[in-house]
Amino acid sequence: MPSVVVVGSGAPAAEWATRYLAAGFDVHVDDVPTVEAVVRTLWPAADRLGLFPGASVDRLRPIGAQAVADATLVHVLEGDAPQWATGLVATPSTAQGASPVHLLPLVVVSGDRAAELTDFYRSIGMAPVPADADADTKWQLGEGLLRLTDGEPDALIAVMRALRPSGKGAGAAVAHHEAVRFAAGAQAPWQPGEVPPAPLAFYRTPVEPDWVDYNGHMTESAYLTAAGWGSDALFRYIGDDEAYRAAGHSFYTVETHIHYIREVAVHEPLVFHTQILGVDAKRVHLIHQMLHGDDGGLLCTAEQMLVHVDMNAGRSAPILPHVAAALQAIAHAHAHLPVPPQVGSVMRLPPPRT
Repeated sequence: MPSVVVVGSGAPAAEWATRYLAAGFDVHVDDVPTVEAVVRTLWPAADRLGLFPGASVDRLRPIGAQAVADATLVHVLEGDAPQWATGLVATPSTAQGASPVHLLPLVVVSGDRAAELTDFYRSIGMAPVPADADADTKWQLGEGLLRLTDGEPDALIAVMRALRPSGKGAGAAVAHHEAVRFAAGAQAPWQPGEVPPAPLAFYRTPVEPDWVDYNGHMTESAYLTAAGWGSDALFRYIGDDEAYRAAGHSFYTVETHIHYIREVAVHEPLVFHTQILGVDAKRVHLIHQMLHGDDGGLLCTAEQMLVHVDMNAGRSAPILPHVAAALQAIAHAHAHLPVPPQVGSVMRLPPPRT
């Protein structure tokens, strides 16, 4: 298993350990019980920011010579690097984060191995910048966010996500974190001859704080946002990835019918089941069922019609063969599933009683 060694104590060690645990590493520390106690208080916020596959507080381990020798990274916060360290080493002078480092994306890298440290920290969804980066860049990724939110975890996460559409600063950083985390946990793309799952169940998420309205439950627009992430998981599975879109091909949603069945509160777990109802040369008819991650209860359905487009030409276009083959395979695998009763329903008042 990939591992990181954190040499140090106190809050900095616990925050860095949380960041690495959340990225799916085994983490070796000096004092497991003490660090674990702090990590468990930080973990809910790390979970809300988003965990990589396999992430768990239970992957804390004691430091040993073999762990140091095998580690992907040895992060020294205090003292000298262990003599057994043979791989990548980070120190306060070569990798400096901004507290709370388990949430803030900034890490300032320098030294002879800055390029390797940059690659490593980008791989876990952080935003490494060189020591000579301009002060505004560092401010946007660290201190500026703290000043804006007073360091309150939910506010910090909400602000970063709100900045996502800007594609700059913390918005770009949180989008990058989501992309690499999703890619790490994404279902491997469909291959010819493979029988797809029925239904697809590739997307899970807690209810985010910024999805909750003044009634204390998930607001109606957030159901569509979450369904969009469910569609994104489908797209990656069928081969509609970054390269496909860069070549000018994509799917646009042309119609959506949402049924709100049961309310759900902040931080409650959600699981999406996706069923393909029909496919033709240019269109995909599907339904997402949003279920409660604990009790399996149905929370909502989102029935959608998608059309394949040539983005360069600005019009609909036939689905490319390898993506079409994946969709046909899914449709065939889903043909035996019962059609949810919400499919095709029409909104209307009941007739008056006579």
